[in-house]
Amino acid sequence: MKHIGIAVTDPGDWTAVALNDALLKASCRPVIFRLHDVTTSIQEHNRLYAGNTDLESLDAVIVRDVGGSGSGGSGGSGGDISSGGSEDMPYRLDVLCNLERSGLKVVNPPEAIRTAANKHICSYLFREHGLPTPDTILTTDLDVALAAIRDWGRAVVKPIFGFKGMDIHCVVDDEHSVKLLNSVIDSRGVLYLQRFVSNPGRDIRVFVVDRDVPAAIYRLAPPGSWIHNLSRGGSHKRCEVTGEIASLAVEAAGAVGAVYAGVDLIEGEDGLQILEVNGTPSIRGIYEACGVNIAQDIVKCVIDMV
Repeated sequence: MKHIGIAVTDPGDWTAVALNDALLKASCRPVIFRLHDVTTSIQEHNRLYAGNTDLESLDAVIVRDVGGSGSGGSGGSGGDISSGGSEDMPYRLDVLCNLERSGLKVVNPPEAIRTAANKHICSYLFREHGLPTPDTILTTDLDVALAAIRDWGRAVVKPIFGFKGMDIHCVVDDEHSVKLLNSVIDSRGVLYLQRFVSNPGRDIRVFVVDRDVPAAIYRLAPPGSWIHNLSRGGSHKRCEVTGEIASLAVEAAGAVGAVYAGVDLIEGEDGLQILEVNGTPSIRGIYEACGVNIAQDIVKCVIDMV
């Protein structure tokens, strides 16, 4: 019987429970642990353990999320994994890296989780791989930002390490936007701006597991809002997976090195564009909208790897 760890923030999280049940159904022994509870002993022999569990004795680890500020039981992206301020988040990622160094299969790989959480690097990689993504500028210069907004007409301001659609703003070339941009520069030190993509009031969350696409959903913005995240009041419904949707999602997940991912696409006037890749996605919405249990796909993929 294979012993498969599930790294969680909240053991009662819907996705964590689904992964646990899928492992039991596959005749594996699930071992749920919180990265927050891991101790690293660096003495004669390095040792990583959580409670009474020697993590290096596991056959593999599935990372549900890595925690962080704002990450709760239904978290979609696992919180803010930037390294500013507190040292606990870099430590949790280091734990995953050390487990990987010990020979364990870690899914998603820690480097993929780190990359997917960084919108700057994701945007750069999408362009580097020739994938369609909105025009993007990162700058500390307000004049550069305003010139881009004037050129685009509307722009979206996002945190580089944002999650759950938090702290996202739509800006135009006006006095209010100047104040907002100055505030962002003061608080974050850099602006991440993307051209606003006119869309039908929805985006597409596509699930990728080992280069396969089991299902996708539309995420519809609530009345009076342009933000589609389910955690911000959005609703969901089934989306038919076309060849183009599947191809873009698989390539985007591959660009960041993710084994499984939630890839967000937007339907613009010039066709589909990739917004971001989520390396620790919630799978609840896809189950509710489509009846597809992505946990079983993830578990099968991991078992095949070990």
